[in-house]
Amino acid sequence: MKRLTLLSLAVAVSGLAAAQPKADVARGEQIANTVCAACHAADGNSGIAMYPRLAAQDAEYIILETHLIKDGKRTTGAAGTMMPLVQSLSDDDIRNVAAYFQKQQPKAGEANPKENPELGARIFRGGLADKKLPACMSCHGPNGAGMPGGSTAKDGIVAYPRLGGQHKAYVVEQLKAYQNGQRTNPIMVDIAKRMSADEINAVGNFIQGLH
Repeated sequence: MKRLTLLSLAVAVSGLAAAQPKADVARGEQIANTVCAACHAADGNSGIAMYPRLAAQDAEYIILETHLIKDGKRTTGAAGTMMPLVQSLSDDDIRNVAAYFQKQQPKAGEANPKENPELGARIFRGGLADKKLPACMSCHGPNGAGMPGGSTAKDGIVAYPRLGGQHKAYVVEQLKAYQNGQRTNPIMVDIAKRMSADEINAVGNFIQGLH
């Protein structure tokens, strides 16, 4: 009976996986050009600091964050601007455009040598032991390319997002949002609250030049 139950479960899970439609990247490109390009650029390499770069970003992470904005659960930064733009997008549309952006080639950013990139590098690569602050790379990878989260949308960690080359201003804004409770991922809230303004600025600057 136990073996039969396990077999039935395996078949059911397999059926659910098969039921997920494959993303239509061509359709995603159309959506990117008509809905997303003005802020994020058609290839996801936004040149405007308040809008994050999406090129090569994990598709599952884009899907999660887009749904949070669409449902009014994420309201920081430019989320209010984005919310009406994504209201007409279906789940398939969001999956398609996320797959498209994930396939785009990211462009390297540049760190400002006057904004303490040495401290930023130390935080990103090794953390700060005296503050029990972990290295950013332990979750986001040594070059900031991100990593699968091995979790589910239920606890908000479907992936550790790509950070390499992200706008410093955007990174700083998000860390401050975690500090003040506007964003609620428990891991990032704990990390951000351990950081000073200078440390946040330094690591944001280092991340901007990371590739």
